[in-house]
This record gives sequence, structure tokens and C-alpha cells, in this order.
Amino acid sequence: MSFVADIPSGATLKSVETVDKSTPVIDKEVKIGENPFKKVASDLLQPHELKPAETVDKSGPVIEKDVKIGSNNRAELMSEITSVGAKAA
Repeated sequence: MSFVADIPSGATLKSVETVDKSTPVIDKEVKIGENPFKKVASDLLQPHELKPAETVDKSGPVIEKDVKIGSNNRAELMSEITSVGAKAA
């Protein structure tokens, strides 16, 4: 008979001893203090006066002064792609 089949009939299980080594090893010299998160969290909920800050926004694209932007010929390009695709088929 299999072990799984024995379970409903009340099979007796053997006891085992385990050595749990999953906890982290902390040296005896290490001192663990109180977590300051509660104070930090309460400070964050209090209103604060924001100070003005000067910034240099460099997020936009840099386009050289001598660059010229021409017209968009997308419709013509799509027409050419469609006609070439039709000829190939």
C-alpha cells in the first residue's frame, strides 16, 4: 500500500528532528537599535514649507541652429511601399 493511501486510515507517522538553519547569522557584537521609520513616517505627514529651487531643464531635444526640418512625405512613401508590395504578390 502507498503512503498516500494510508493517510485516511490513520497511518502512524514517525517523528523527526530538524535543524533549522534558515535564520540569518548575526555576530554577537552587532547591536540592533529601534527602527526610526515611525518617526520618519510621522514627520512626512506633517505640513512642510517647500523652498524654491532653481533648475536647468535639459529634458528637451537639442537641435542645432543650422538644422533645417523639411516636409514629411509619409503618404508618398506609404503609397510606394503599397505598390511595391502589390507587384511582389
